[in-house]
Amino acid sequence: MAVRALWVVVGVAFGGLVLPLIWAWGRSAGRVRSVDGAPESEVALVLGAGVRWDGVPSRILQGRLDVAVALFRAGKVRTVVVSGSPESRGHSEPAVMRRYLLSRGIPEDAVVLDETGVDTYSSCRTAAKHHRSLIVVTTRFHLRRSIALARRLGIDACGVGHDAAADGLRRVNARATRRELLATVKAFWLPR
Repeated sequence: MAVRALWVVVGVAFGGLVLPLIWAWGRSAGRVRSVDGAPESEVALVLGAGVRWDGVPSRILQGRLDVAVALFRAGKVRTVVVSGSPESRGHSEPAVMRRYLLSRGIPEDAVVLDETGVDTYSSCRTAAKHHRSLIVVTTRFHLRRSIALARRLGIDACGVGHDAAADGLRRVNARATRRELLATVKAFWLPR
């Protein structure tokens, strides 16, 4: 009886934790790029990461937006879609993201707002309605799941990530990396 229970636990652990991680790594294999190594694409999809009470992007979000600026300036993308919640601490996250990009010299007509992006799945699902390929821009700890979700929804996606740990956000990065395990399990079981 104890051996059978142990096998059940092993099976649940594999199906519940290991299989989703294999899925995310497998679907994103060879698709995690640097700014210089990214292919040219019409669109960069920047995923939201919170707005401060004063209407300024969180430091994690600023890092993602800075990656998008670098991609745009390098000629890798022509349009930046900013996706996030319409209500983040009293602010539209995409509107805050747009202001930040405009302040960094990105032309107004090159920034598209998506206020349906309340989570990664929603952002990717909306993007799949309009784009067949794109570059996902997020934080490195979040990149593999984001690419895997985009691909599941029919987008030929690669991704470029902001290195939060190297940007002085080690504790945030460590906490988010642990959270990412559970988010990957959830993403694996989401519908197509």
